[in-house]
Amino acid sequence: MAHVGVVFGGRSVEHQVSIRSARTVVQGLRNAGHTVTPLGIAEDGCWIDAEASEAVISSEATRTIPAVGVPVAPTVRHLLASGVEVVFPIVHGTWGEDGTFQGLCEMLDLAYVGAGVTASALAMDKVLCKRQLAAAGVPVVEFETATRRQFEATPAEILASCLLLEFPLFVKPSVGGSSVGVRKVTNGADLEAAIRFAFSFDDVVLVERGVVGRELECAVLGYREIAASAVGEIIPGNDFYDYADKYLQDTAGLVAPAELPEAVASRLRKMAVEAFTAIGGVGFARVDFLLEGETEEGLFVNEINTLPGFTSISMYPRLWSISGLSLPGLVDRLVQVALDRHRDRRRLDDGIKEFLAELSLKA
Repeated sequence: MAHVGVVFGGRSVEHQVSIRSARTVVQGLRNAGHTVTPLGIAEDGCWIDAEASEAVISSEATRTIPAVGVPVAPTVRHLLASGVEVVFPIVHGTWGEDGTFQGLCEMLDLAYVGAGVTASALAMDKVLCKRQLAAAGVPVVEFETATRRQFEATPAEILASCLLLEFPLFVKPSVGGSSVGVRKVTNGADLEAAIRFAFSFDDVVLVERGVVGRELECAVLGYREIAASAVGEIIPGNDFYDYADKYLQDTAGLVAPAELPEAVASRLRKMAVEAFTAIGGVGFARVDFLLEGETEEGLFVNEINTLPGFTSISMYPRLWSISGLSLPGLVDRLVQVALDRHRDRRRLDDGIKEFLAELSLKA
């Protein structure tokens, strides 16, 4: 068994969701026999000590970790002093699943659960992810994109390109989570305002054709071999699955397993593995799909979430539960994958050093 640090909280809009997820993960790890040290990050990005972190996790109330009000860098000492051998990050959104936290762990030579720097950053950037998936032959919905500079220089040209797509359109900031900054556009008159709104959240905007159909999800797990779970379905409570529907209103429905023809479900699970592999994913992810029509030809990968939620109602652990893998078994598997991958990366690093040493001897 390992000494696992569960990192939670953080600066993103998903701070409170992260706390709820962390409680589930901590309990699952402890039930699996691991030693667990919770490590919280306040809303201003400061790390808090293990005792204060445990108090947050032990509390039943959903709460935020108040700002510490000091420079962030010195507070990283709480991570360094924890003595953990592997970390399980459950920090959603920016500064958690976008490659920045993963880079910190790489610099510290610390094993961590989930995708690496590149895959995390790719999945967080909707435009780059769609381009990567399309290049790998994974179906994605037709889209256009523009940078802030391009739009300010030639707005009419950008708008004309976007209007070639079929309505409705979804306008999104390229980097972001929880549907923040996303607007549904049903006519050309509203497109420019939606694009300018999205630029409030990122310097790159994605405009994609809106698929009228079903929203489906599949969980993937593994390292050298990737497994796909049963398929779940989101039933939006609003016009689409937006921020309010996810976190404020609690009106969305979650159906698992989804009622699908076996051919569609089988193809979807295969596509989930293909998408995860295309971005170089490791450990786990939730792959989100859109289904247009009733056959597998209408399947499109919408997004890949490399650090899915672990709350009591989150789809990722729920899908694995109905696929026969309990929560303790799931989080234990993820820790083992993290340790295996860390050992492999160390071997690669040692191999490079040996190669350079041999070259030096020959020089």
